[in-house]
Amino acid sequence: MIVFGAVLSGCALPARAVTPSGGDRVVVVVSGTANEPRPAVTDAVRTVLRDAANSGNVSQQGSGKSSVVLVSAADGGDRRSVVLTPRRADGSLEHGLSRPSLIDRNVTSAADTISATAAGKTGLDLLAGISDAVRGVPAGTLVVDSSGLSTAGAFDLRQVGWAADPAAIAAQLAAAGQLPRLDGWHVLFAGLGSVAGVQPPLPAPARDRLAAYWQAICRAAGAAACDVDQSRVPAEPSRATVTTPVVPVPGVTSVTGPRGEVTTTVSDAALGFAGDSAVLSESARDLLRSLAGSITAGRGNAPVTVRGFAADPPGSTDAGRRELAEQRARAVAGALTEAGLTQRVDATGTGTQPGVTAVTGGRFDEAAAARMRRVEITYQGPGPSS
Repeated sequence: MIVFGAVLSGCALPARAVTPSGGDRVVVVVSGTANEPRPAVTDAVRTVLRDAANSGNVSQQGSGKSSVVLVSAADGGDRRSVVLTPRRADGSLEHGLSRPSLIDRNVTSAADTISATAAGKTGLDLLAGISDAVRGVPAGTLVVDSSGLSTAGAFDLRQVGWAADPAAIAAQLAAAGQLPRLDGWHVLFAGLGSVAGVQPPLPAPARDRLAAYWQAICRAAGAAACDVDQSRVPAEPSRATVTTPVVPVPGVTSVTGPRGEVTTTVSDAALGFAGDSAVLSESARDLLRSLAGSITAGRGNAPVTVRGFAADPPGSTDAGRRELAEQRARAVAGALTEAGLTQRVDATGTGTQPGVTAVTGGRFDEAAAARMRRVEITYQGPGPSS
């Protein structure tokens, strides 16, 4: 289901052919919410910036054409431009030995500008942010530096969910006039699915569906190319100070306690445990790598606790359930440590939660058992941003 908000300003403008009148243009739209790591420039994005800096579509003198990166906050906040073309102090184009160092300086300045962008409003309307960022700019390269977890406007993932058909979603948005105009743009999505703070990490199927959503939207908007950078974004704490809604994730929930402690519950299905096994699936290890980054980016060095819970099928014993729960808790703790978690991890097996059973009226309820099988990971959440 899609919730359609107000028509995006600029989306209904008639299509028109645009001839670049300046140097190469790179537009970077950054969401920078509190539920994402600090925006970072991946190797793929850095290559885009460097290619623009090396472009020959420039003038010899600074008063003419230069390649520029335009950095725009998705919530309509800060908009900044950084010249990428290497020029001497008098404005003339640098062709000599200083050219590489000038390009490095300009690309680093652009990367710093991207990294410093933080959301100032609650919620993320990424469709509107993209539309605003490209409006009036000749078609070039668009970098969408975002987790992609849109929670406002026409494309609200809390309403759409994780089972919708990407092509159908894009078609509905197009029919309602809710797509940005991306005719001729080459689009690169960076950071899709990268989360921080209280946003639960995405299992592999959800990350894949998220990429499919945005690629379908991108193609329906008329873009010349729609690529996804699969690079991991470093787990740096967000600079944002405004809370933003959480997008529910299948099999993963997070709750914040009164003292800032976050408890993330991961279901047995999301962890991929089979039968009486304590072997994690590869997709589960990927999910835990993401969670380890969020934990590391939190406050202080308080220990992390991992508690395992088990169901009570017929024939099982208290001791056996505790042993299985502890083995699974240790498997999760080990995966978090292998993923680079710096805090101490304490793993325990609770077995079956007291007062809870999957046996009702003498019959074993598998649905109830599935809710009982889980691992709870508690850690200190992010504090106020600096």
